[in-house]
Amino acid sequence: MSIAQDGNSTAGADIPAFRGDRVVSRTRLVDALDAALTTENGSARIALVCAPAGSGKTTLLSTWARRLRTRLHSPAIAWTTVGERDNTADTMHASLTRALANAGHSGLRQACLELSTPARMQPVPIVDALRGLDEPLWLIIDDAHLLHEPAALAELEAILRAPPEKLKIVVCGRFEPPLAFQQLRLEGRVFDLTFEELAFTGNEAAELLAEHTVRLSDPQLAALMERTEGWAAGLRLAGMSLAEHPDPGTLIANFTGDRRAVADYLIEQVLIGLDERERDFLLRTSVPNDFTVALAEQLTGRGDAHDVIDALEHRNFLVTRTDLSPKTFRYHPLLRSYLRAEISRLGHEAVADLEHVAAQWYAEFGNTLLSLEHGITAGDHDDVVAMLAESGLTLIQDGHGAAVERLLVDAPREVRKNPITRLIRAAGFLDAGNPRVAASILASLEDEWPPPDCARDRVTLLRESLRVQTASYVGDIAPALDRLCLVDMGNSGDADLDAFVLLQRGRGQLHLGRLADAEESLRTALIHARESRSPRTAAQARTTLAVLAVCSGRISEATELTAEVLPRALGSSTSESNRAVLVHALCRYLRNESADAADLAASVVTTETDPQSDLHQDASIALALYAIDNADDRRAAIAALHGRTTLRRPAPRPPGAIAAVFPSMLLVYLDIGETAWGRELLTAARSTLGRTGDVALLEAIFHLYGNHFERARAELRPVLDGELLCAAATNLVTAWLVEAELARRRNHDARAHNALAEALRLAEPETVLRPFHDMAAASRELLSASHGRFGARDDFAGRVWSSLPRASNKTTEKLTRRELDLLAELPTWRTAEEIAADLCVSVNTVKTHLRGIYRKLGVSTRRDAVTAAHTLGLL
Repeated sequence: MSIAQDGNSTAGADIPAFRGDRVVSRTRLVDALDAALTTENGSARIALVCAPAGSGKTTLLSTWARRLRTRLHSPAIAWTTVGERDNTADTMHASLTRALANAGHSGLRQACLELSTPARMQPVPIVDALRGLDEPLWLIIDDAHLLHEPAALAELEAILRAPPEKLKIVVCGRFEPPLAFQQLRLEGRVFDLTFEELAFTGNEAAELLAEHTVRLSDPQLAALMERTEGWAAGLRLAGMSLAEHPDPGTLIANFTGDRRAVADYLIEQVLIGLDERERDFLLRTSVPNDFTVALAEQLTGRGDAHDVIDALEHRNFLVTRTDLSPKTFRYHPLLRSYLRAEISRLGHEAVADLEHVAAQWYAEFGNTLLSLEHGITAGDHDDVVAMLAESGLTLIQDGHGAAVERLLVDAPREVRKNPITRLIRAAGFLDAGNPRVAASILASLEDEWPPPDCARDRVTLLRESLRVQTASYVGDIAPALDRLCLVDMGNSGDADLDAFVLLQRGRGQLHLGRLADAEESLRTALIHARESRSPRTAAQARTTLAVLAVCSGRISEATELTAEVLPRALGSSTSESNRAVLVHALCRYLRNESADAADLAASVVTTETDPQSDLHQDASIALALYAIDNADDRRAAIAALHGRTTLRRPAPRPPGAIAAVFPSMLLVYLDIGETAWGRELLTAARSTLGRTGDVALLEAIFHLYGNHFERARAELRPVLDGELLCAAATNLVTAWLVEAELARRRNHDARAHNALAEALRLAEPETVLRPFHDMAAASRELLSASHGRFGARDDFAGRVWSSLPRASNKTTEKLTRRELDLLAELPTWRTAEEIAADLCVSVNTVKTHLRGIYRKLGVSTRRDAVTAAHTLGLL
């Protein structure tokens, strides 16, 4: 028996000390032991601390024992550390006797001396000597895993089965010794501490590293915790290596089991005692990251793999069992990296054969990504290309694009140069939002087409689909879509490929405004995605269908479609779920729920961390627009919107999606008198949408604010007559409101009422309230004038009225009709002379009315008058 003497022993017990007082305070574990064993509520009489080498077991118990000794009524503590030579009855008896004699209990010391007197022919069992205990006693047995002989275990078994009332026992070892612990557990008498509980937390690891004067950033600490999984020995070795190292990040990235210090520890403490066959088993099963018993049999050629794994688990080896079905096992990352470095001694061909076995195994069970990884490592060039042709697109659509690219970068040149490989890489870059690299790859294939492959039709279909997807980012969609239609002959027999092709075709048709064709393509894509069980493709199809529904004015349908793709539905915030969030936010905004819409847009801005991505930029613009309604400083909020739109990177967008918010943007610019910003928006709309009803509507609004009523009506007439269709159906509601306001300005009451009634008719089915809010002053006047005259739509008219921002009664005097007419001219920023000529009055009359407006609004400048009038609901 060896008594640990690594530091100063406390009086009365040989308790090991480690590194003086510099021991990490593992308060949570010490408290757990106290709660289980020393408190009144603690029911356990025995603690079993079992974990692999280097888990900090002895250090923990030493810390805890010293804490016990500092208490006012501290128990006596007997500590013994088992050695291999203690596997006889006599040596075990002598060791326990010596430990009890040194515990600091005078009565117990005398009893132990009597036990060991030479006069006795037969040693008295220790349990008999303990029956007279009148004070608490702790017996700590360290390295108990070394006990294996029945004779040595017999006396300890007797103590465990019937311990005296005042005795509590801690058994500590790398694995559970062959004693009756299971029965004791069933009786509720055992408290277990395992490797999982002993693993260091991030804070404990930082405290341990501080002993080596090492301070890591949060990302560096997280990376080290991933490497070590909280294993105390790994962290300690890392701390020694990191001390005064100039580049901690690089060292952590390369901190593996083949580092000299780690390898030495693994050899001396973990792998010691294994025979050659067991070491060979470890090497071969380290090829995959995790393995089943059946895969282990394939890799090792042994039929007893189950027994070997059971033995490793029983010995608390650095192997972890997962809760999957079938059960899988994996080695600790540092141990596996050591084994992977050692496996080269089997020879290159043998290692390649093992990788090939793993690749075939994963391919058979449908894990294409792992099969690809092992196939590339094995050098199975033809198999890798065939796998990419069969399942590469599926991997990308399932969200594994980054992993596939990482694997292919390290693939042999002949694999990387293959046309199929390059197509899959292009698909990955497009999925990651990097269309320029994808376009470069696709262009490089022009001179190498068709590929020498028997499935060239399928590969050509994939290429043309990727061209359409690229064009949806960078433009020129029509020719790419035409090329795709030439090769798309219908069902290819591959549900994944068909879903992808139809998705890209539908997106292209949506960008070109071919809504009926796009809807047919997207709904069929959704059917194929469900058939192939591809949730990500299905989510993309739903989101695109939701955009199409918004363009068609079907807001309820768009809301339902996006609800299935929101982060709470998918369980995480992904780019696809964020796109759905933006569509969902637009639906809320069109229903005048601007606060909720702003919150949704803000969530996308937060989760989309790349400020240069199209999604982040779209979310930023949406947030700026939606936040205007509730901004404390309206002018500043509108200026922020303008700033966002000028910074947006040009990229194709579905025309109906952006056209839906163009009227709102133009109206807020004109409301604060920023006609230059309005002209910029109008120019952008012409360029983006062409000659559509939406652009004609914007032109009419611009003329309305300039009091050019006839020009406004001329622009609006083709829209109202159906000759010019709107890309966004909701804009037709705004068009009829503009018509109603034009009629009101010309005192055509009947025409104004009819136009307002048509706007209400179009808006009611989908509760489209935003157009009325954007033209709040006109809507309020019109609804007031026609109150009670809408028949079946009176209730909806009342809902619209209640949704409008309330006009303030702060003005002490009401503006006259002439002053209201002049007030409407102020946002145009024309001169007094120009306004006088248009209104057929003198300049002096205009100036007189201006002074009256300024006085009644309590302002002194024209700009302030416009702002105040908008705030009061007068504009």
